Amino acid sequence: MATLHYASGNNVDAQGNFTPAQAGFNLADVSSVDELNALPAGVSGLVWLNQGEGVTQSFVDAVTPYIGNPRVYGFFLTDEPDPTGQWNTLVTAADLRAESDWIHAHVPGAQTFITMMNMGSSDNPSFANTYTPENTHIDLFGIDPYPVRSGSSTVDYNMIDRAVAAAEAAGIPQANIVPVFQTFGGGGWADDQGGHYVTPTAAQEQQMLAHWAGVVPNAAFDYAYAWGSQNGDVALESSQALQNVFLQHNTSGSTTPVADTGGSTPPVVDTSGSTTPADGTSGNTTPVAGTGGSTTPGSPSSSDPTTSPTWDHGGSWQHHGGLDFSQLFAGKFSWGGNHFASTAPATPAATTDVSTVADPTSSTATDATYLDLGGKAFHFDHTDHHASWHW
Repeated sequence: MATLHYASGNNVDAQGNFTPAQAGFNLADVSSVDELNALPAGVSGLVWLNQGEGVTQSFVDAVTPYIGNPRVYGFFLTDEPDPTGQWNTLVTAADLRAESDWIHAHVPGAQTFITMMNMGSSDNPSFANTYTPENTHIDLFGIDPYPVRSGSSTVDYNMIDRAVAAAEAAGIPQANIVPVFQTFGGGGWADDQGGHYVTPTAAQEQQMLAHWAGVVPNAAFDYAYAWGSQNGDVALESSQALQNVFLQHNTSGSTTPVADTGGSTPPVVDTSGSTTPADGTSGNTTPVAGTGGSTTPGSPSSSDPTTSPTWDHGGSWQHHGGLDFSQLFAGKFSWGGNHFASTAPATPAATTDVSTVADPTSSTATDATYLDLGGKAFHFDHTDHHASWHW
């Protein structure tokens, strides 16, 4: 199993504390040298750059302050770059290769990392003709299938297998794949199946971890998306039950086996408003609300059709730049083969895990993969990040 564990967003609180440490995370989401230097002993930093235009002056200025700093594990170049320019700014493999080569030359030993945009769907993922270690010289690639959803009475854990197989078929070896675990649900996120994402229960999270261990057993690091809430969703910082699971996973080097029922198990219905904590709760503390160095999520801006759905990555948050589609349409829009933002988001539970049973009172986005604007069909089929939009 991976020995480095990363969770994006809201990593540093107002007092400068690295809050994911309480769940055993030891790879921090940082966006300044001060944040990096303030990390506790034994914690390294993955520096968020949000740079995909090649070795520009902005890129050089962003990376240079970290040269020679032993706390740097690597650089998160950009989140789910678009190799086509159809859904977001065009990011070419050549520009990413130039950035990765520059970092390797000037920050020896540093890893370069991106998350991948799924160009297909959750049922038929595809990363073909996009980015690989060969054409970008990037070291590590995050793959992020999120299987816990409202639209089915069972969880399709084989979504993980399909995504990994598609990445390998596209030219990304298993050794270069970083597992991205689903640790969020509710809020304004809608999936590509006409439903919405649901916060996993402790048992479902354990099953996902065990499933990932079967397909990518020796990852360089693993990634929990996300620590902090970003779009009105319930995330890891608000779920003690999930923190207990990750404390065990992150500190023991293994996941408690959960019986595999063929890649699809019935959801665990939570009737008490909270999940039963997993074993290994000693040493946990109540999550500290992170208020420093990052934007306050609040209600999704997309809930107002007159407001652009932009998000800010201040101090270890927002990994997506944020696009303004408000002039194109009002209502809901898809943001990738698997992730949609809705102007009428489902109402998340305040701090509890949610069962996978669809809530008939929730407002969920329907499948609107294609948007007709003036007689032209635009396909917004992207995955999400990791700080702004999911997949």
